[in-house]
Amino acid sequence: MKTRLFLIILLLLPMKVLWADEPQSFPIIADILHTEFYDATRFSDIHKAGFNACLCRCETNEDVKKVLEVAKPHGIKLIIFSHPIMRHPENIVPTIKNHPSMWQYYLADEPTMKRVKELQDIQQRISKYDKDAKCYINLLPNSSKKVLEAIGVEKYPDYLRAFSAVKQPQISYDFYPVQGKTVRDDKWYPILEDIRKESLRTGKPFWAYIMCVPHHIYPMPTMGHLRLQCYVNLAYGAQGIQYFSYSTPAPTKQYNFHDGPLLRNGKKSKTYNLVKKMNAELKPVASIFWKSEVTGIEHRKCVGGEVVVSHIKKGDKRYTCFVNKSASKNVTVTFNPNHYSLRVRKDLKTENVKSSYKLSAGDILIMKDK
Repeated sequence: MKTRLFLIILLLLPMKVLWADEPQSFPIIADILHTEFYDATRFSDIHKAGFNACLCRCETNEDVKKVLEVAKPHGIKLIIFSHPIMRHPENIVPTIKNHPSMWQYYLADEPTMKRVKELQDIQQRISKYDKDAKCYINLLPNSSKKVLEAIGVEKYPDYLRAFSAVKQPQISYDFYPVQGKTVRDDKWYPILEDIRKESLRTGKPFWAYIMCVPHHIYPMPTMGHLRLQCYVNLAYGAQGIQYFSYSTPAPTKQYNFHDGPLLRNGKKSKTYNLVKKMNAELKPVASIFWKSEVTGIEHRKCVGGEVVVSHIKKGDKRYTCFVNKSASKNVTVTFNPNHYSLRVRKDLKTENVKSSYKLSAGDILIMKDK
């Protein structure tokens, strides 16, 4: 039985996560679905919104070559899903493997256990033509017993361990905790704990998805929603944030997708400006967590609610970060100011320490330890 979340669940970490195939800055990744938007204007907008990488789907080898060239002037790195690449890598991989925009080969989204061997084979096939190939798989969350049955395991860590055997430089997962007016703490934090443990076991960093396109039970995003998803994942050690979905998917009978940052008609929605604002705020904050060591995590009660407390080690510096666990309400954090030397603002400027701080929905407070 899991410890109730308002109790301290301090996790002492035996090692720092290190990896060889690391990008040059914290990855902020746009998931863009539609090849008709692979043009200079849309990629300029992606860059202006603060993204430095994209997940792309390509139907043909010509689509692959086109999107690599479109992304190049903006320094955007690409994770490309393409059936032609996976089926016949010999026809395209040798010509794209050294392209400056080419980053990773996208193998699968939310695969079940039945696909482990298949994806291992695809990864090995691509590696014949690109010995430095980096492959990407995004994993399902442990959101219900029904999902575990569909995955084909009894225990979620077994699923994570199985896909860690497929060579890839990171662990990626999705879970969207803001559902209606509720934050699914009961699901999200156990998933994060399992993802984090697998990250530590393998030495691979983990990336997290956040929701920015309303549909079904997922509401129109607010800054509180985006902050909560970004900052809690950072607090647990995430080394990349992915947005589902930058481009608005086509509606289905089950899911009425609407108002993603990029609309189906190719225009920017009001969500675009919200995401742009979030990324401008996220970039400097993420630099503190980038290549850092999270040495412990706690959940604490505070005035008005609860916070996640993350203890960070980066070089010879130590930080304590507090994240409001509510997507809609303010909380007040109080502590002994003698424990900290400075407050680090989200723009990385510093100021003197106070004994209490009000945190808006999903927001983060960063203190430099003495």
